[in-house]
Amino acid sequence: MSNDVSLTVGGQTTAGWTSIRVTRGMERIPADFEIGLTERYPHTSDVLIMEGDACVLAIGGDAVITGYVDRVSEQIDAHNHALSVSGRGKCADIVDCSAWFDSFEFVNISTAAIAAQLCKPFGVSVKAFSPGMIHPQVNLNVGDTPYNKIDELCKVAQLLCYEDADGDLVIGPLSTLEAAGGFALGVNCERAAYVRDMAQRFSEYRVYPVGTGILNDIGMQSLTEYIVNDTTVPRFRPKAFIAETGDAGDTVSKAHALWECNRRIGRGNVVAVTASSWRDSAGALYAPNTLAALSMPQLKLIDGQKFTIGEVTYRRDMNGSACELTLMPPQAFQPEPILYMPLPQDAAAALGQV
Repeated sequence: MSNDVSLTVGGQTTAGWTSIRVTRGMERIPADFEIGLTERYPHTSDVLIMEGDACVLAIGGDAVITGYVDRVSEQIDAHNHALSVSGRGKCADIVDCSAWFDSFEFVNISTAAIAAQLCKPFGVSVKAFSPGMIHPQVNLNVGDTPYNKIDELCKVAQLLCYEDADGDLVIGPLSTLEAAGGFALGVNCERAAYVRDMAQRFSEYRVYPVGTGILNDIGMQSLTEYIVNDTTVPRFRPKAFIAETGDAGDTVSKAHALWECNRRIGRGNVVAVTASSWRDSAGALYAPNTLAALSMPQLKLIDGQKFTIGEVTYRRDMNGSACELTLMPPQAFQPEPILYMPLPQDAAAALGQV
């Protein structure tokens, strides 16, 4: 299957790029690319690409980034005319720009519906694999970006949000899709590194819901604690947290303690893979939010253990082609449990919430 990289702008498709770096990630929004013609290229002068142009970058006919050209750089001398182009996915606008919505307030609307309305002015569609939850009241502050607000709401609803190859915003849970063939050293993996880090892990995580609410801490409260243990930490290393304000039943606080434990385990186990191909054994391009089985007993990994692809970079230069991937256990990417600040009593009454 062809892995030629092409950039389509205004109906004109340019291929033959000799310097390529394309990166997509679950926590890298938007996706971005840098491509160039770094050798003598007879038709360079015929390539008309301008900053701000809408573009589609494809690998072998498969779209990878749909967005806009950010920067164009040309260099010329007596023998060469070099052209380099960089750009980002359409979600760049919801990251860079301020949010715009007429009333600056949403009432009793789902996570996905709010995201769709915030993205609509920028030509970004929302692909929701889950509607999320109904948010009783969401206010926009002047200067908020659409992405910051959507990311916050997705954490409340315990969903992920990231950009796909069409430049659309995906909202949904961790994927269970798996890259065919996984990665095995000497088969489709040229190099691999496994970093195991204990520096930011703790033996126990304690949550104390002790009178931290605004105007809710009048009177005596009993000292309560919730404990999550990480038995894989070999010595006593406690970490304490204050419960979030207004956490009814302390459910979010308990979930946050568990999230802290699991996320730190995940982030403390990072595998970097350099694959010999940009595609898995079924011919699909490697993509973020995809599981991959690892067969690397030399790195003390359990054979067949499945990690999640967090970031993928397709690269080609004078040294050849490679696919660089960063993988971590799935719990490393679980969204952080967060809680709304409680509404003042008069506002809650006006909304019929008390």
